[in-house]
Amino acid sequence: MRPGTRLSRVEPVLRRALSKSCALVPGSRLLVAVSGGADSTALLLGLVRTAREFGLAIHAAHLHHGLRGKDADDDLAFVRALCGRLAVPLVAARWDCRARMARRGLSGQGGLRTLRREFLIAAARRAGAGAIATAHTADDQLETLLLRLGRGTGLTGLVGMRPRSGAWIKPLLDATRADIEADLRSAGEAWREDPSNRDPRYARSRVRHQVIPALARAIAPRTAPALARAALARRATAAAHELAAAERLIARASGRILARLGRFQGGEIALDSRALASYPSAIQRSVFGLLWQRPGHAGPRLTQRHLNALQSLLATARGGSRVDLPDGWKAVCDRGQLIFARAETAARGGGTAWAAEARRLPAHGRFSRGQVRGGWLSGATARGRLGARAAGDEYFAVEALSGGLELRPAKPDEWFMPFGGRGPRRLGEFLSKQPVPRALKARPIVLADARGILWVVGVRRAARAPVTETTRKALWVHVETP
Repeated sequence: MRPGTRLSRVEPVLRRALSKSCALVPGSRLLVAVSGGADSTALLLGLVRTAREFGLAIHAAHLHHGLRGKDADDDLAFVRALCGRLAVPLVAARWDCRARMARRGLSGQGGLRTLRREFLIAAARRAGAGAIATAHTADDQLETLLLRLGRGTGLTGLVGMRPRSGAWIKPLLDATRADIEADLRSAGEAWREDPSNRDPRYARSRVRHQVIPALARAIAPRTAPALARAALARRATAAAHELAAAERLIARASGRILARLGRFQGGEIALDSRALASYPSAIQRSVFGLLWQRPGHAGPRLTQRHLNALQSLLATARGGSRVDLPDGWKAVCDRGQLIFARAETAARGGGTAWAAEARRLPAHGRFSRGQVRGGWLSGATARGRLGARAAGDEYFAVEALSGGLELRPAKPDEWFMPFGGRGPRRLGEFLSKQPVPRALKARPIVLADARGILWVVGVRRAARAPVTETTRKALWVHVETP
């Protein structure tokens, strides 16, 4: 980029995102995923120009997948040169992704996404970055919404990609690909093209290169194809924003209704089925979703099939009718109540053998017990330590913790939501695909609270309870692993 050249379309989008939905604490390090394509090139260039305004330190990461020969070599060389010119520290790696996927039973684009996310999480830790920025755009949002509509989804799915999910941010979601490429051309900046993005074997590629052009021609036959596509992308993004706002309103109302109609006692949850049946469908489904996030439900989310079955159960209200839910739970109609319970044989957390080996952590002050030490800190102190944390350290936002804390052996059938993951995973399945020593896979140790696993020690923390700019009190734990 020529000195002083501004990305006139991209930079305002980044400033709005970094001021609101993607805001980070001043002084944070931000890792930018850079493939060398137009979107990620513009993201890096724009963030370098705007970072000082928000007090951010920019680092970059690039993964060579070992799949495209010289083209992939040239991508890596391009990203190295770009980062060198911008004086941005780069974390780069060359992986044999085909061999890695074969060892772990992964395949296709989904397998590659899993490896990329794992690389970026590791790169963020290496760089001391508290957030990871990816270059998803309004065009990607349009593709995602069309794919979800085609496969079937509800309100949550129609919200599309969110600008923030834990440590992951997408500050370019309001920028179209046409605007990005126009900015790069004006600035005299090159970018790389990946031919695999046009491969018709993949559903997203077919939507991008066949479905959307056909839709644009059908809606605006007299408009230039690029302009028509950009207009569709902007409309999709605007619709996603409105649906997200509607979802938040419904969730707030549903939370109040759940508090009024729900009774939580021991391992059982009961809802007033007659009262809940009087509310609109969207409220009912939101109540079920919120109930499933309560302590004891660390397993997979309720699917559309589960939600449909629960609504049918609510409508029929026949005594004894039941619906089987994930992780051994069931919902049963009984005398005007919808009761959620789990069979004792499937109860999470283990029996007396596990409990006997567990170490409970004190609820205040500092502590040191053998290989475990830690303490409660202010949020500001924890944020200051995140960039230079030592091996074996983790930090958690206290306000997101539930009940007592313990360090204990884990069972392979327990569920947890890994940081950087796309959904809950069974611990045994998750560990089987991690590049960690066999001893850790065979005898995993976890830090857990009443809601479930917070940290698989030596492997991955959970997505829950991250330390953010709003955290007021944090827990620091250090564990020496064998």
